[in-house]
Amino acid sequence: TFGRRARLGEPAGAMPELDVLGVAVEFPYEPYPSQLLYMEKVVAALRDGANALLESPTGTGKTLCLLCACLGWLRVYTAALQAPPGSQLA
Repeated sequence: TFGRRARLGEPAGAMPELDVLGVAVEFPYEPYPSQLLYMEKVVAALRDGANALLESPTGTGKTLCLLCACLGWLRVYTAALQAPPGSQLA
């Protein structure tokens, strides 16, 4: 469930995953539409090797969105580099 936190002494579970342009992105809360759009733009820029100039008002979760999207993309990119030539990743 989005937004659920582990209680004291309870093991923290995995964060919910979002599919952002085919990239599994762990995000600790249910994202607002603007946050999802922001993460899509980050993933698209990384995937395409492009620059991105993204802005959003103070307090909208830019840093969290950027970090989560980058880490998700990095996992996919690293797995692709380590995969044998000619293999396809799911």
